Amino acid sequence: METILSSTTLQLRPLHLPSLSSTASPFLTSPLRICRPTKRTTSVQINPSSSILPLKVSATSQAASASTETSTSSSIPSKMKAWVYDEYGGVDVLKFDSSVSVPEIKDDQVLIKVAAAALNPVDFKRRLGKFKATDSPLPTVPGYDVAGVVVKVGSQVKGLKEGDEVYGDIHEKALEGPNQIGSLAEYTAVEEKLLALKPKNIDFAQAAGFPLAIETAYEGLERSGFSAGKSILVLGGAGGVGSLVIQLPWSGHC
Repeated sequence: METILSSTTLQLRPLHLPSLSSTASPFLTSPLRICRPTKRTTSVQINPSSSILPLKVSATSQAASASTETSTSSSIPSKMKAWVYDEYGGVDVLKFDSSVSVPEIKDDQVLIKVAAAALNPVDFKRRLGKFKATDSPLPTVPGYDVAGVVVKVGSQVKGLKEGDEVYGDIHEKALEGPNQIGSLAEYTAVEEKLLALKPKNIDFAQAAGFPLAIETAYEGLERSGFSAGKSILVLGGAGGVGSLVIQLPWSGHC
């Protein structure tokens, strides 16, 4: 495991996030113009051709673009590599497994070949069993945020097709029955409504760093009753969530 620690610096550069379906989170129901950090520290690079799944805590690499060479639905393997734990506990319960079954998709889901994923505090809290009463059954493949390429679509999927580059938070409810197979795997199954097309001006690693952070930022502003004309103090504004809290009001989307 290689960890790269980099400082987060903000550069005011426009970024257009795509729209999602009307059933998805409200912060992405119309194009959103925000500014993105030049460096993020939470994305995970996955090399499907490697014998291991290296965890690189960095989102500055362009290497994920190679993942556009994806499997077709006729060549999807039955087994995949993934990080798995079958009991709750510390980091030592997390194991690499090269023979995890590729998940079957439901009618409203797509199968994604993962190019990048992101780690969030909820991942280690889930691993520790902080919400095991409402968690999905063990064993668990962790990971919430994902970016990758659609390789198979369900019969009810209308807005996505094989070959589409997408990103999103794959768990509709973070603490209540999250998916058993998360994003720290070569493949993951996700409901169409939870995904958006990846903007062409960012790579997979950068896209994977957004979903849960921006959901948290938007929900925090919404719950606080923030609106035009009000002032807000953001503590920890240099972090992933804080930097987005600062930028969302400027986008005119709050």
